[in-house]
Amino acid sequence: MSEKPLHSFTSHVAGKNANVSIYPDRVEWTRAGLSGGKLLAGVATLGVSTLATGVRNKDTEMIPVRSITSITTKKGLANTTVSVIVPGNTIDFRVSHGEAKTIKETLQRLML
Repeated sequence: MSEKPLHSFTSHVAGKNANVSIYPDRVEWTRAGLSGGKLLAGVATLGVSTLATGVRNKDTEMIPVRSITSITTKKGLANTTVSVIVPGNTIDFRVSHGEAKTIKETLQRLML
């Protein structure tokens, strides 16, 4: 049985679109992108390897909620950036202004 997220949203993370889910114990996101290596292998094998594996890579990352030290927001013209700060890293999620408020409140509630 898979666990249902408390909140899900689409964001722009590190230059790629990402599907983000907030669970009670973690924040997970998946980014899809084209793989140059898979594309080259597809050309070399006349498309046979591409049929078997596709050309997209899916990168999945996760942050445990207990590792989050701070959450900040910064409003821009079209989007708000929600920054999730963990020791040694900051992950920025660019979302709509309304979505940013929900994300920040959800994460703060889990942190406390």
